[in-house]
Amino acid sequence: MIKKYILLIIACITLFSCGIKKTSEIKDYKNLSFTPLTPETVASFQNNTKTKQVLVEPDNFVWGLSVVKWEGKYHAYYSRWNKKYEHKGWMTNCEIAHAVSNNPEGPFEFVNVVLKDKKTTGWDINNSHNPYATIAEGKICLYYIANDIKGLLEKDKIQYPDEKWFNENRLTIRDSQRIGVAVADNPEGPFVRSEKVVVEPDNIKFKKIAVNPAVVYQNNQYLMIMKGDDLNHEKPFRIQFVGNSKNPEGPFKFNPKPVYAKAQTEDACIWFDQVMNKYYMVCHVMGKKDLALFNSENGFDWKHDERSVFMKKEFVLSDGSIWKPKRVERPFVLTNEKGQPIMIYVAVYDNNINGNLAIPIEYKK
Repeated sequence: MIKKYILLIIACITLFSCGIKKTSEIKDYKNLSFTPLTPETVASFQNNTKTKQVLVEPDNFVWGLSVVKWEGKYHAYYSRWNKKYEHKGWMTNCEIAHAVSNNPEGPFEFVNVVLKDKKTTGWDINNSHNPYATIAEGKICLYYIANDIKGLLEKDKIQYPDEKWFNENRLTIRDSQRIGVAVADNPEGPFVRSEKVVVEPDNIKFKKIAVNPAVVYQNNQYLMIMKGDDLNHEKPFRIQFVGNSKNPEGPFKFNPKPVYAKAQTEDACIWFDQVMNKYYMVCHVMGKKDLALFNSENGFDWKHDERSVFMKKEFVLSDGSIWKPKRVERPFVLTNEKGQPIMIYVAVYDNNINGNLAIPIEYKK
């Protein structure tokens, strides 16, 4: 009799577990939604006060982040630069900081600077911006952009630029932006930077710049989406390309076909959903009032998802009102162990404040 009860209990537990698995695994993103922000959260942002869901700093501009889960804690890597350089400082005076939280929505507490703005050696002696972290082969690979300006400095016979030089050469600096990677055994570092540039323009698929890397490690390869200038336009027309490599530092082989070329796009975030067996990308389509969603079965051929708009560039508040900041960019989607979205982080500018917001993702039946 006791044996029968034990078997019955095991059967019930198994059935209950299967039921949870079925309801927790989402088969599509049609009913995906975002938890409304409270008016208090918006007030915290506009008062430049760090709190749960709000990552800002009193003395720095903060713009864009990437989050990984490591041994039960959530580690954020984000761009920041001193306010004295104004918003334009993102290109020349930016560093990448690291903060940690017990919860994906924060609050994130500053730990250390992992990549400085000014370095004494390497191709990337100036700037560290647009961090994108991925865990691969037991390590943290932190992709970022920096300015490859050594040749310019040697030509002008200067060791390191001052602000006057930065201002006078801004367009040239813009076209010197390249992608690198720094690898560490733990979230705090030290991060060892790649000796060489990881991605630079080839003037065959894209020109001038190689920026905004988004990388996922899947099927024993690193899959990257990045932004370059379109060869078919004289003026900057920014589109994204996808490439892969067996090694974090490359070389990356890029598909000649752009991810999407009908409009300018940037700020990709990429993940692989194990339940739906597809790659997904959210990106900022310039001039649009929403963040677009694309999918791919192989990682190279992309199309608009059935849910073409992942999120509008506005926020519904718990009191029913809508907050429309001046800018909402740099989306980063955090996924669970199955590769399904649980949180989106976005860079927001409003009320003269630059910062990052964390919004939990919900699935309605």
